[in-house]
Amino acid sequence: MVIKQAAFAGKAVKTLLEEEEVTIDSMSADLNISSQMGSHLKNNRRRMQQGVAKHSLRVYEDAPEYVLALLYEFSDGFTSPVFCGEVIERHRLAMRDHTAVSLKQTLDMFQKVSLAKRPESITAKEQENVENLIDQLIEARCFIDNLNAVLEKEYGISVKKRIRKLSPKWKMEGWTE
Repeated sequence: MVIKQAAFAGKAVKTLLEEEEVTIDSMSADLNISSQMGSHLKNNRRRMQQGVAKHSLRVYEDAPEYVLALLYEFSDGFTSPVFCGEVIERHRLAMRDHTAVSLKQTLDMFQKVSLAKRPESITAKEQENVENLIDQLIEARCFIDNLNAVLEKEYGISVKKRIRKLSPKWKMEGWTE
């Protein structure tokens, strides 16, 4: 994965302005850019440069939906998008239920898809099943990330700090170096 040098970040900026009740002027001051540039970023008339994005992630690290949206744009869609479509309610209970359904579907698919064969010896149908499993895993990951963002915002519990707290455990378990 390559992090873009610049990206259109209008969705992320609009998320910041709406969800965190930040104004263009205050955002622009926080990011050391002109108000005109802030407006251009919001309306996708200019790309946000990587340096501005990195700075904004530090300044607004307590705005999880903004962080999720900005990472999605700069990762060229590799990370989870903010699920905010018409059929998604971003309330913690609704997101919990969506996440639970997605996880159940993923666990059900684990029972149906065999990963025992070597990849080079599977049939086309088995390949399709593995692709469907990967799709389901991605969807579950996206719901988990969105649920974490909602919980972080509503409860004020930093996911970043939780990851830092868990990192020594993961290292001790031999899962990371």
